[in-house]
Amino acid sequence: MKSCFAVCYAKNSSLGGSKVSLSITLLKSSLLALCMAIAAGAAHARIKVIVATDSWGKLMYLDSKKVPRGDLADFVNRMNTVQNKFHFELVIYPRLRLDRIFLDKQADVYPLRTIAWTRPEHGLLPTKTIFTSGDIYFARSANRFGGHQVFDELTTKTVAGVRGYHYQLFNNNPDETYIRKNFNAYLIDSNEGVIRFVLADRADVGIVPEVVMAHYLKDPKVREQVIVADYYDSQVELSHLVRKDGPISVEQMNAIVDLLIASGDVKKLKAKLRIQTYSSPKK
Repeated sequence: MKSCFAVCYAKNSSLGGSKVSLSITLLKSSLLALCMAIAAGAAHARIKVIVATDSWGKLMYLDSKKVPRGDLADFVNRMNTVQNKFHFELVIYPRLRLDRIFLDKQADVYPLRTIAWTRPEHGLLPTKTIFTSGDIYFARSANRFGGHQVFDELTTKTVAGVRGYHYQLFNNNPDETYIRKNFNAYLIDSNEGVIRFVLADRADVGIVPEVVMAHYLKDPKVREQVIVADYYDSQVELSHLVRKDGPISVEQMNAIVDLLIASGDVKKLKAKLRIQTYSSPKK
């Protein structure tokens, strides 16, 4: 007859072996589940798309931590919410550096832009129109010409605009040498810089996107200082421009634009920008 010790030892050994076997089985199951989760995650990983633009006053700017902020930045970031195939990473560059960024294929999408303002060698293709907007003329209320007369015969006035931009007043030629030779112009690095420049009485007239000016006019103090011409410098259809050999196609981006329209994001953006109707550009 086996001793009690022997019986107990045998039972404990058997129980211990079962525990080890169970632990190994559970470990294998956990590892298998982890591998499946990783594989599934890899299969559903979003495709990275670099969205590059310049600043648009307080509508698109870098905060103190160099994070893009503003209503336009929020609109771009909404593209990450309405779908789950692509991840859009927004980057803000100085205006003149953007051309090189797209020429070197370091970015894939130029948001809310018109193809009329880009060079063919950039290889950018437009999506469907998101909204129509334009550049407007503005001046100080207390200008030396007596109110809105400052907008008469603009070629005789000092005019401030953004370096590298296309303006009808300057025959849509962004070349600085051409502009300085043919116009009494000041070229500034940003739209907000143009507004500050004119309000400091350093130029008679400024040209900025209407959506940028609309944001500034929300401030009662600015409204007292500024008058706006009743016609555009130019008016264009804005869309997202897509690099033709990039990670996302125009068709895929159009589908995302449709989602933004269906979700009400485009309508909300227009309301925030308070886009209004001015007269057509003067010929």
